Amino acid sequence: MAWELAASTLGAPYDSMDELAKTFTATGVTKIEVAVGDEMKFTMKSTDDELRRMRDELAEKAGVAIFAVDSRVQVCNTARDEDELVESLEHCLHMAKVLGAKYVRVFPTAPLEPSWDPDRLPGMVLPEGMNLAGVSKRGAEIIAKALPTADKLGVQPLIETHDSHTNGERNAIIHYYLDKLAPGNQAGSIWDLAHPWRVGEAPATTFEYLKPYLVNGRGVVQIKDCAFPGDQTPVLQGTGRVPLAECCKLLKDGGYTGPLSLEWERRWYPQVEPLEEALKAARKAIEALPAESQL
Repeated sequence: MAWELAASTLGAPYDSMDELAKTFTATGVTKIEVAVGDEMKFTMKSTDDELRRMRDELAEKAGVAIFAVDSRVQVCNTARDEDELVESLEHCLHMAKVLGAKYVRVFPTAPLEPSWDPDRLPGMVLPEGMNLAGVSKRGAEIIAKALPTADKLGVQPLIETHDSHTNGERNAIIHYYLDKLAPGNQAGSIWDLAHPWRVGEAPATTFEYLKPYLVNGRGVVQIKDCAFPGDQTPVLQGTGRVPLAECCKLLKDGGYTGPLSLEWERRWYPQVEPLEEALKAARKAIEALPAESQL
């Protein structure tokens, strides 16, 4: 059986709801992540009624269910006020509840050095006396303060392998402190397959770090492809070098049974192909995986 293909609305940021429904119907996608941003359809200022209307419209027109809200909350950002970050995360948790979603994505996003190469782990510009452990603990503290709201609403925060905590090793440091602050918490991870790979972390190593935060419904896997580690421009799945088959075998053997969600970043790379074409290529790549990499 092939993996289930899901999608993020980041791949069609300016499409109407009718256009989104048409794309998902044409590609057989029934589960989506919704990207949240001031320039997107789903914003931090969207009212509950607006969220319900968009949720219902997608469900009625395309049979689509929303499983994640992709926030831009930056839990390790030392330039942001802690209370403000907690409030923003709690707001996104509420949005997820209204939309019927199980997850809310957060970014780490500790301040980065002004210049860094995409194929290297970025350096950070931290307040005096703070190191990787300290800024990771701060991120864990932000999430921990929002956990009572998350538990009440039945929504789980997910920490993405992204920016300052691009690989599994750094992502797991946040979880290390979160597990100390809130034993038994259900916060998970998003393994964006491209990011740890492009900074040189082997997929087996990434999965070893993230497995506890991915399996048993704890987290989500995002797929994307690129031509080489130093270029983050999206290419159609299966035409680049991100090792999808290797990652899927690890996921299958390790017990992950969730969807593979295509994060087609057309919002940031408007020159790439439309989402519908990208989803068709992703489905083809998934169906072409060897048997040992299929679910």
